[in-house]
Amino acid sequence: MAKSNKKRKACNYTYTMEEAEIECILDERGGNGKQKTKQQHEYLCAWADGNEEPQWVAAKHLKGTIALEEWEDQEDEEPEIFDPPAILAPKCYSLAQLVQTAKRTSILLGAGISAPILPTFRGQHGLWTKNAHKNTKADAKVSDGLQPTLAHEGLVALEKAGFIHYVATQNYDDLSSRSGFPEHKLSELHGNIFVETCDDCHKVFHRDFEVPKDDSLEHETGRHCEDCGGILRDSIIHFEEDLPEPSLTKAMNKFAESDLIIVVGSSLKVEPAAGLPFSNKHTTTTTRQSSKRDVNTCIVNLQPTGYDSQADLIIHGTCDQVIDAVAKELLGNNWR
Repeated sequence: MAKSNKKRKACNYTYTMEEAEIECILDERGGNGKQKTKQQHEYLCAWADGNEEPQWVAAKHLKGTIALEEWEDQEDEEPEIFDPPAILAPKCYSLAQLVQTAKRTSILLGAGISAPILPTFRGQHGLWTKNAHKNTKADAKVSDGLQPTLAHEGLVALEKAGFIHYVATQNYDDLSSRSGFPEHKLSELHGNIFVETCDDCHKVFHRDFEVPKDDSLEHETGRHCEDCGGILRDSIIHFEEDLPEPSLTKAMNKFAESDLIIVVGSSLKVEPAAGLPFSNKHTTTTTRQSSKRDVNTCIVNLQPTGYDSQADLIIHGTCDQVIDAVAKELLGNNWR
């Protein structure tokens, strides 16, 4: 974390950045609207050591710190939108009809599906906002004993009934696997925090604990294969790392076969996964006619996405609300 040696005085207490690192920024004051000068701003900072009350600190003393960068990132986030019940219900019915008539439905999952039990990475209460010291996906700890959400359960029920062809998930929380969704119909594009693989024999170990190490090099977990003694590595994909080719290729092929693609709880900001649901949208009319197949896309998310203009249906509701409504429409009220 970038630090400053300049001393600041607040509430009769003088300290330096070395003496009390910032845990997070709580509030902001000063400036002149959009024309505000950041140097004239003050930010209410909470300290990691917990020994001092939150203090107002001039912006110039926070320049270059992760806390300030995260606060500004939060300001840029889109607000959450909730469709009122009178609008949400018919939208969910329309989605259920699309699922019922589609020949092959594929789904892209984002962090929103796990939001009831895990903080997402983006948005007002996201990990990027809450944890000013962490800036990679693997830095966020997944709690033990997590159970799949209602939406996870709904997807399993819909798959068993023949309504879902394939799922690609951007989440590494293992909840799709724990829910019972078939592994041969699932691509974990960003890895799985409970999975480690042998370098030599390529055996996959599914653990009941988180396998990555905070200080690991080249994804090494510090353990060795129980069969051949080879080095074990975690499967987590960090920002700016390439997605695993087999998982991505399989997902691309399955999505290309689909005539309905549903985005569930994703901000669609991380490529190449974000573009998967819309790759067929760029297919020429001639090609679509020759294959006698058109592609419908639906986005279920509480925030606008950069792909909204390409979607046929946009639903601003929680993943649990929408998937439960679709399951009830297609499987009956007692689908659980």
